[in-house]
Amino acid sequence: MTEPTSKARDGSATNSSELPVDEQPIPVVKSPSPFVWQDEVVPALDGAITVRPESARYPIAAKVVDGAEYLVATARETFTPPADYQFQSWDVLQSGRLALRSGDPQFPPADVSRAIATLAKHPAYQPERFTIFYRGCEPVYIEGPDAGIVIALW
Repeated sequence: MTEPTSKARDGSATNSSELPVDEQPIPVVKSPSPFVWQDEVVPALDGAITVRPESARYPIAAKVVDGAEYLVATARETFTPPADYQFQSWDVLQSGRLALRSGDPQFPPADVSRAIATLAKHPAYQPERFTIFYRGCEPVYIEGPDAGIVIALW
């Protein structure tokens, strides 16, 4: 069975059931594994927030349970994640705004990708539904539609 098509202005066939490009979820080639959280909730950032740390030997990420308002209020800049959350060609991460003076990323790109994948809950996501709150030399806060994750500096 084929889907109905129509002609675009340039004469090429288009699928009438397709969403406009800017409204379509972005497919991910290889979805990173989502974070798994510990059961315990602990205070962080001198008690300003409470989090559920990642279940890892040396946790670098944590799910924000309470205090997201503090993280938003203390942000220096905000960014919308790139269409490709593998960050392979995202200029903001590599340009120095989220990088160390050496040019290396300030936050582990793989963990930033995992955070977005965890918040997206799907192998495709809509970047405009996520915000990255850059907080200088403090953990970065990534907020999705239903939750948020902080990631420590490298």
